[in-house]
Amino acid sequence: MNRAGPAPVLAVLLLGACGGEIEQIEFVDRPRRDDFEAYIQPMFENLGCSAGTFCHSAAQGNFAFVVDPDAAALQDNFLGARAFLDPDQPDQSRLLRALVPREVLPDANHTVLCFKSTDACGYRQLLAWASWTASGDPRPGDFGCAVEVPVPTACDDPQALDVCCPRSGR
Repeated sequence: MNRAGPAPVLAVLLLGACGGEIEQIEFVDRPRRDDFEAYIQPMFENLGCSAGTFCHSAAQGNFAFVVDPDAAALQDNFLGARAFLDPDQPDQSRLLRALVPREVLPDANHTVLCFKSTDACGYRQLLAWASWTASGDPRPGDFGCAVEVPVPTACDDPQALDVCCPRSGR
């Protein structure tokens, strides 16, 4: 898997009142691995990103995704997803842009669309995960929703927003 450079890191310096001495340095890894484990991993599992031979159970497009991973596989899933993020323009990240309808983004080209709109719970969680930079920023768990395994007829249901469906017009 091709991983571009070191992880983006946000450094926070808290300066004391006396002579500018450094009281604390905190390095924050972006995006948050704990949020990936709690929200993004289960979302991808529920959407079926590793189902079947055409999905990511084996590397497709330099991205593989292990369901029910051990610690090493979870780290690989995290690093793989993070490699498709743009920390400077999270909403322009390849991971988000590929999974929405062409009506939302004309260049969306993933084999299936997984979020029928940017209002989908999974899309909002993924964007929050990709956008998080500091305490107080929205995090994936702040939306009061969860991506569940869709029912077999969900692709035909206009109310079902979090479902991977064949992309028409490929």
